[in-house]
Amino acid sequence: MNIRNIPEYELARLREKAKEINGSPTDYENEYSTLLTRRLNHEPLQYIEEYVPFYTIQLKVDQRCLIPRPETEYLIELIKENTEPSKGILDIGTGSGCIALMMKVLFPNVEVSGIDISQEALSIAIENAQLNSVPVNFYQSDLLENVKTKNVDLIIANLPYIPQDNLDGLDKEVIDYEPLIALNGGVDGLDIISRLIQQIESNDLTNLTLCLEIDSTKSKQTLDLLADWKDVKLLKDLAEKDRYVFATR
Repeated sequence: MNIRNIPEYELARLREKAKEINGSPTDYENEYSTLLTRRLNHEPLQYIEEYVPFYTIQLKVDQRCLIPRPETEYLIELIKENTEPSKGILDIGTGSGCIALMMKVLFPNVEVSGIDISQEALSIAIENAQLNSVPVNFYQSDLLENVKTKNVDLIIANLPYIPQDNLDGLDKEVIDYEPLIALNGGVDGLDIISRLIQQIESNDLTNLTLCLEIDSTKSKQTLDLLADWKDVKLLKDLAEKDRYVFATR
């Protein structure tokens, strides 16, 4: 990355972060140089700044978790419009905890649990729950394998959905810094999503809504996986791409 390719607004944010680190509005050149080098090495600006806004909350982010995307913020809006959970909410693949925390903010009387296979991701999700003073349960599980409760009427899953052969084509900011475990969706990008659907069905979980964020190029295949479900809806993101699937059983 060349410094001429870094937008001025990013440089301004790096200067503000350098001032914050040094505690001085004037004597911050060393800190700024260090941060600028990190950015020139393609480290995401969000990791350098350490915190990002998400919907109505603030999140700490680093290489333990994916940086929350605008598509996931919009998913929160769609969940508000299309669901009314009253028993329990599971956020599968919680990462930074962004979805789980917002569910508890929006549905404070419903028990919310965030689940991830990565203990590192769970550690930052717990930090974010403490940062926002939001009481969410977090625990480690490979999808639903360690989930005992059946008192659930909403399952949300923003799972890895990039086909493994496509990972090398991702931007350096993503492939060099964000956790690959949160991106790799297996051979066709649907390995993990299909396993979750199979687990829900084999555990005979019923009277619930499943909300998925998906690869826009895999919408038909995802709908095929839900052939035995009811009220299956495919919704678009703000770029008019197929991005979300809602289904009930």
